[in-house]
Amino acid sequence: MPTPQKEAIVQEMAEKFSSASSIILADFSGVDVNTINQLRKNFREAKVEYRVVKNTLARLSLEKAGIEGLADLLTGVNGYVMSFDDPTTPIKVLEKMKKELAGRFPVKTAYFEGEVIPQEKVAELAKLPSKPELLGILLGMLQSPMSKFAATIQAPMQNLVGVLKALSDKQE
Repeated sequence: MPTPQKEAIVQEMAEKFSSASSIILADFSGVDVNTINQLRKNFREAKVEYRVVKNTLARLSLEKAGIEGLADLLTGVNGYVMSFDDPTTPIKVLEKMKKELAGRFPVKTAYFEGEVIPQEKVAELAKLPSKPELLGILLGMLQSPMSKFAATIQAPMQNLVGVLKALSDKQE
């Protein structure tokens, strides 16, 4: 029987799931408290949220948020790592702590920009540049042709000025 408390959790998690740019589903069994606390601290610093929710409530929240493909993986003890800005941030934090985690806290799957990413490919997400880096690369690519165009237009003017200066030097 649903309690108001559980309904509130389902509503809150459904809102978080639907607004998250990425969700990492990981098994945290076997991880000691100190490591989990360090992991939570790193997530907070990176502006990433980590929550542990019962599988039944998570399944209802995912269904309410319209996210498909994760419900089948909700077995065992799960932690949900959610990013609301840069979708690559959570996996990058996990990659940085890989040595401390030593194989514990295995990532089951990721929900990345509307797609379910299989476990084997999740590590590849850490290699992707962040959103600001990608925007910088795009801006550089857009500016490059414009700066070349401006240089091409200025070159004849500079040549003309050079010829006129040489003529004036010759006449003096």
